[in-house]
Amino acid sequence: MKTKSEVESIFKTFFQMMQTQFQVKIKIFRSDNGMEYFNKHLRKFFLENGIIHQSSCVDTPQQNGVAERKNRHLLEVARALLFQNKEPKYLWGEAILTRTYLINRMPSKILNFRTPLDFFTSVFPNNSLSCTLPLKIFGCTVFVHIHEPNQGKLEPRA
Repeated sequence: MKTKSEVESIFKTFFQMMQTQFQVKIKIFRSDNGMEYFNKHLRKFFLENGIIHQSSCVDTPQQNGVAERKNRHLLEVARALLFQNKEPKYLWGEAILTRTYLINRMPSKILNFRTPLDFFTSVFPNNSLSCTLPLKIFGCTVFVHIHEPNQGKLEPRA
């Protein structure tokens, strides 16, 4: 998300994905008191879809404890990935995605030492969202080979 004004469209897309991919309805939406969550269009969408919007008290980041700690953890590891590999700042988004990929594949005590990905696929076995790409070292050199459309095909002779 580049700007906070994108919250509405991103939430609506997420809402559709939950219904289409997992046949799950969102019942409650919890947020902090960010003004991006309090606009007439999003409020109308919540009412039309029977979604209850709950927000935390003003100036109480303690109420967002788990989310705040997870965000801080993501940011710290992303910084470490960038600094360790001496990568430029414009790869910040890739560092966050790499860290999220790793978190979802590491065992968690809360999930009885199962990975979040294992838990997710056991609840939704027919999902098509999990990635099976092999893990690469962040910051390693890669080469992309682009196949020519007619490469390897014989041209018909006239």
